[in-house]
Amino acid sequence: MNGSQLSRESKSTKIASIDLGTNTALLLIAKLEKDEIIPLYNDQIILRLGRNIDANNLIQEEIFDKVLNAILKFKTTAENFNVEKIIAIGTSALRDAKNGPQLIDFIYQKTGIKIEAISGEKEARLTYLGAVSGLDRKILNSKITVIDIGGGSTEIINGFGFEIKNLASLNIGTVRITEKFFKHSPPLEKEIKHARDFIKDEFEKIIGKFNLNNSILVGVAATVTTIAAYDLKLEKYDGEKVNMHEMRFETIDEIYNKFKKLSIDEIGKIPQISKGREDVIFSGILILRDFMEKFNFDKIIASDRGVRYGAILDMR
Repeated sequence: MNGSQLSRESKSTKIASIDLGTNTALLLIAKLEKDEIIPLYNDQIILRLGRNIDANNLIQEEIFDKVLNAILKFKTTAENFNVEKIIAIGTSALRDAKNGPQLIDFIYQKTGIKIEAISGEKEARLTYLGAVSGLDRKILNSKITVIDIGGGSTEIINGFGFEIKNLASLNIGTVRITEKFFKHSPPLEKEIKHARDFIKDEFEKIIGKFNLNNSILVGVAATVTTIAAYDLKLEKYDGEKVNMHEMRFETIDEIYNKFKKLSIDEIGKIPQISKGREDVIFSGILILRDFMEKFNFDKIIASDRGVRYGAILDMR
């Protein structure tokens, strides 16, 4: 959608929702009508906010200006849509970093937009609300488990319809696992083993606390939507085609076994892998594959929605 199309949007009740994640900044412009979100525009900018954050718990200074430029771009887009409200949230990297409050204040002083660094539990809750908002109504009458594999953390939430039963935020994410374990490209088998052991230990935290049996698994965020686009062989990402796309465990396992043999450069040449995600996508595939195996899920449904959708629903 170009600038002239943006400016032609007639003024109505619209909301801009910004999700500042560990790897990617996301923008959603939408209308909220009762419990239905009508998306008007989506955008993403890969910032790698959480680069090397595990080393010293600090967001690198050069990232501040990158975040500012992204927020200013999103703000201009939101203003072109004549939104009535801009909401902005930050997730794992922002809440973990010692200088997160400084970044929040810096962005507020420069843009007037106040970013809320939300807790892992709130992130999980908003993720679930966003994910189920795009599901078929027949699925809403079922037990649902949502997995959100982010850059710094992975949220696991289960519930029934819009009602959440259990939620957890685990300290495993695509950026975190990549930086912690994968020093070679393709990764060495011993690196994969160490990563899997670490991931398995995180999964142990929810055993006995969650009842995931007989639930429908729904995946949100870039790992799952990227895999779905890859499985669909889309030349250009299409959220409508990705949303509700179903993949069996055998498909995820096959993708895992292919990607673990590829170098970062080779992954970057795959059309469905957006620039800036080629070095971390394998970690996401690994987390997803091992989660499905650990908890006996034979299939997953992709959702093109997530935190930024849930943040709008949370305003009701």
